[in-house]
Amino acid sequence: MAARFDHLVVAVEDLDEAAARWSAAGLRAGRGGAHPVGTENVLVRGPGRAYVELIAAGRDEHNPWLDRVRGARGPISWAVAVDDVEAARTTLAAAGFEPGPAVPGSRRTPDGDVVEWVVCDIGSQPYDWTLPFLIQWTTPMPPGPADGPVVEWLGLTPPDPDRVADLLLALGFAPSAHWPRRVLHDGAGLQVTLSPVGEPVDVPGGAVVLVGAEAEPPRDEPLASLTLAVPSGDLAGHLLDGVAVSTRSDRRRFPAASLLPAVDEAFARMRGDLADWPNPHPVGVPPAEEEYSRRDRPERYRLLAARTDAWVDAVVGAGLGTAERVDPGAVAWVDPSPLPASRTTVLRGRPGTLAVVVALLDDETFVRVGVGEPVEVLDLQPDCGCDACDTGSADLLEAVDAAFLLALSGGVHVVRAGDRVVRRSLDGWSGTGSFGLDEAERWLAEAADGRRTDGVVAGEPWLSRAD
Repeated sequence: MAARFDHLVVAVEDLDEAAARWSAAGLRAGRGGAHPVGTENVLVRGPGRAYVELIAAGRDEHNPWLDRVRGARGPISWAVAVDDVEAARTTLAAAGFEPGPAVPGSRRTPDGDVVEWVVCDIGSQPYDWTLPFLIQWTTPMPPGPADGPVVEWLGLTPPDPDRVADLLLALGFAPSAHWPRRVLHDGAGLQVTLSPVGEPVDVPGGAVVLVGAEAEPPRDEPLASLTLAVPSGDLAGHLLDGVAVSTRSDRRRFPAASLLPAVDEAFARMRGDLADWPNPHPVGVPPAEEEYSRRDRPERYRLLAARTDAWVDAVVGAGLGTAERVDPGAVAWVDPSPLPASRTTVLRGRPGTLAVVVALLDDETFVRVGVGEPVEVLDLQPDCGCDACDTGSADLLEAVDAAFLLALSGGVHVVRAGDRVVRRSLDGWSGTGSFGLDEAERWLAEAADGRRTDGVVAGEPWLSRAD
């Protein structure tokens, strides 16, 4: 496996107090154990590999690791996991770095088990913030709690971001098209952003809007930022031990996600000979300019129509509602589509839920999912249809799943006031029109609390956690 972000190291004074802070923010923190050098840790982790390590001095003695941790507070280092630390050392030496020797490390857990690894410092001292250190796990760490947080994004403000970029690129991190030295993706798909982001690189045919870019980061910007997915809850932000932390609800743990095995089973039956296809524009590879005016194989997108049929089959099969094929012209959409509708299906659930409407457009090569009457659009896939915007079947199918998870989750979907619109998504919200600071979030909160009723499209969940 390619190199990946492994964990962020955060020095704290008292582990129990730090664990309480992170847990109070909805981020479960549990004792990890003690290291032979005298440090102890608490881990913030879930079913993913990446995690946060809160570390403190556990003994009143001196060595380089204890002294570094004892004298620091907040984020002090981070680790990149590799499969072969010696091969990684050779690669970095060839790239002009001076990696230290690989040394063994271990931790004894509260249960008495020993977890082992090999580490290699790239910076000049243990837990050096200027550069990450390498870690090769020799005893694989068992998965974290299934309902624990999943790290999805890491933002860093290192003293020399170009030097960090050189290191990550040498290890095989993939650069983004517009910020090839500031936004990179690891082998597990996690994004690492190095600040200051600066100006984007122009990509032919691409359009980039950068808001708030600065030549230098603000003085009060945290050294590290994280986005973590949690089982439930709204978007939230916290400053925890010097780390800016954002949390969002993890779509994989929505109640409606329990239908996914049935959806997969129905999809296998319904897709016929419709094939998957890879992302023709992997990270760092921009589209060709002519692709923006080309739609080479639109019939492949019928795979998305098969996925929507599988969702309808799963919902009806679970006894959650009924499905009715209707005349497309009889359905009123708030924003009508210029594309001709091939067929339209309406899913209706128990009283209090919103009807879910699925429209297949342009010979079933576009899928539109919406809720309510008249129908508010939750998503259109593919969102463009040109070859330049093709992200591969896996990404498009995930977007279709997200639309159904959102529709079946209930709650507030849309708030309208004049020509301004806020639409909730699984990951936050999108808006049309101008909004003041926190105004869109306030609209959604007021609608959820019943303090705003005009222009609100909302319904009960189709499933509960008890279903």
